[in-house]
Amino acid sequence: MPSGAIEFELEIEQPLATEQSQSESTAASVQPTIESLQNGDRPFVLADSLGQVVSINQAFQQTYGWTEDQLRGQSLSLILPGAFQMSHQLGFSRFQATEQSTILAHPLRLKTVCADGSELVSEHFILGEKTEAGWIFGATLTPLPDGTETDA
Repeated sequence: MPSGAIEFELEIEQPLATEQSQSESTAASVQPTIESLQNGDRPFVLADSLGQVVSINQAFQQTYGWTEDQLRGQSLSLILPGAFQMSHQLGFSRFQATEQSTILAHPLRLKTVCADGSELVSEHFILGEKTEAGWIFGATLTPLPDGTETDA
């Protein structure tokens, strides 16, 4: 982990079975948005419809060692291990053609490449939103404990 990296605790809320009111049930079913992820405290990256980095937050910079100047305008592949770059590009291209995905809004345990070349297993939670200008993609990349197995 790069020096100065931040550790995050994953909080899992257990719903109360029958004591939950209708309004609480409705609130619990609200899906996160890119804006809510971006404004959170976990490492976050925003990419455009071409898979180019638009921005990262301070938590991303502290955790993975990258600066926004290093990543802005670069392919997301820069933060992926070499073995996954081609499959990422193919999946991204397939999504562009079909607008269907099996990974959006599902947590994935994948490696993230740090600025110093090291790799951290992180939980990637990726959302896509269609705008008038095209698709945008936002993801939180929460580091996981050493020894955590990846999904791919």
